[in-house]
Amino acid sequence: MPSHSRVNNPATVLVVDDDPRIRDLLRSSLQAEGFSVLEAGTSEDVYRQLDEFRVDLITMDVLLDKENGLDLVRDIRKLSEIPIILVTGRVDLIDTVLGLELGADDYITKPFLIRELIARVRSVLRRSRMSPGPGTLEKRSVETMSEPIEVLRFGDWVLIPARRELLDTDQELINLTTTEYDLLEIFVSSPQRVLSREHLMERLTGRDWHPSDRLVDNHVAQLRKKIELEDGFEWIKTVRGAGYMFTGKTTRDTQHDT
Repeated sequence: MPSHSRVNNPATVLVVDDDPRIRDLLRSSLQAEGFSVLEAGTSEDVYRQLDEFRVDLITMDVLLDKENGLDLVRDIRKLSEIPIILVTGRVDLIDTVLGLELGADDYITKPFLIRELIARVRSVLRRSRMSPGPGTLEKRSVETMSEPIEVLRFGDWVLIPARRELLDTDQELINLTTTEYDLLEIFVSSPQRVLSREHLMERLTGRDWHPSDRLVDNHVAQLRKKIELEDGFEWIKTVRGAGYMFTGKTTRDTQHDT
C-alpha cells in the first residue's frame, strides 16, 4: 500500500458500500465538507483504491452484496492501521461487535444523520493524524533517540506520546490501532484510578456512552490481548459496576527522539 503520510492535504475517505445510492450520498456529503472521496462497491475495488491512492479513513458497510465487510476489515488490518468506521444496520450489532474485535475504530448505525457521520469521521481523523502513520515494526531503543522527548513507562513497557508509539519489553514496536493507542494513553496517564465507561467514551469519541454500546469494552479487550498476554500481568482491571482501572505504576522520563 502507498505510504500513509501526514500532510495538510484534504483527508481522503474511502466509502465502501455496494449500494451506489448510498455511495453517492456519502460522497457528496463528505465532499461538501472538504474531504476527498474514493468509492468502492466490492473487495476488488477496495484493494485497487488502496493500492493506487493514499487513504486516511474508510467507511465500511458491514453487509456487502455477496461479500462480508468484516472479512475486508480483517484483511485490511493485516496490511494497515488505516482507521475504519463501520456502517451497520441496527440488526447487525453482533457483527458490529465482531468488527470492533477485528480492529474497526468506531461504528454508526443506520439510519443515521449525515452530520453525525461527518462528526465521527472528523473525530477519528483528528486522532489518527496525530500519528506518524503505520510503518514497518522494528526494534527501536529509546536510548538511541537523539532529541529530548517525554516517555511514559509502566513495567518494562514504554509509551512515546510524541510518536504515538508503544515499545514492548523487548523494545519492539507494538501495532496499535488509533483507538487502542488513545485508550492506552488515557489509562497510562491516570494510573490507579477507576475510569468509567462514560469518561472513556467521552475521551475517545466525544459522545455519550450508552449501556448497549460495546465500543469501549471491545477496545479494552483488544488492548488487553496486546499488552497482557506477553507478560501475563493484569494491567487493566475491570471494576464491576464502575469501569476500568489501570493497575500499573506510571513514571515519566525524558529520552531522546530520533
